[in-house]
Amino acid sequence: MDLALRQVGDALVVGFPSRVDLEGATSTVFKDELKRLVGEGWLHMVVDLSEVGFIDSQGLGALISCLKVLRQVDGVLVLARLSEPAAAVLRITRLERVFEVHDSIEGALRALDLRSAAEAAARGAT
Repeated sequence: MDLALRQVGDALVVGFPSRVDLEGATSTVFKDELKRLVGEGWLHMVVDLSEVGFIDSQGLGALISCLKVLRQVDGVLVLARLSEPAAAVLRITRLERVFEVHDSIEGALRALDLRSAAEAAARGAT
């Protein structure tokens, strides 16, 4: 699976270069790729879902799995630019309450910056 990767500061923006259905084997490969990136030290990720045409339970499972892996290492996963099908599935499953979702990549990156600053301040206060 080809992923579009872009580093912005200490964050990694992960997207798809063309339309993709996040289902079945594609979901497994996507999950494995995100876990590999976490293993390489990427702890702040923005996943751009603008090119996702369809997402099934395996696709949702891949996103949830990656969210859990990042949380275990004090990392952050945020979603951005959800396609209408992806947004509908997150709404129906109420997972928009679990994931931090932003309308733009820029908004997601700002949220990561604010979160990083708050975490640094909290570490300094202890």
